[in-house]
Amino acid sequence: MKKISIEIDTEYIPAVSLLKLAGVVESGGQASYEIEQGHVTMDGVVLKEKRKKVRPGSVVVLNNEYVIYVSGQGNAVYIT
Repeated sequence: MKKISIEIDTEYIPAVSLLKLAGVVESGGQASYEIEQGHVTMDGVVLKEKRKKVRPGSVVVLNNEYVIYVSGQGNAVYIT
């Protein structure tokens, strides 16, 4: 799996926006489709909401291909 670290400077980022920001989808429509199809998990739970709030410390996985680590506002995520 490809590991991607994203740092945000807000309290949260919507799931669709995170997938676009990470560059793992080409559009918001594709991000919505992946979520609707059950291809996206956050912290081990399948996402069902496109606008789900993803906060620093969360781990989002797309198709078991990309792992996105979210950090920000002093909540760093360390990968070992």
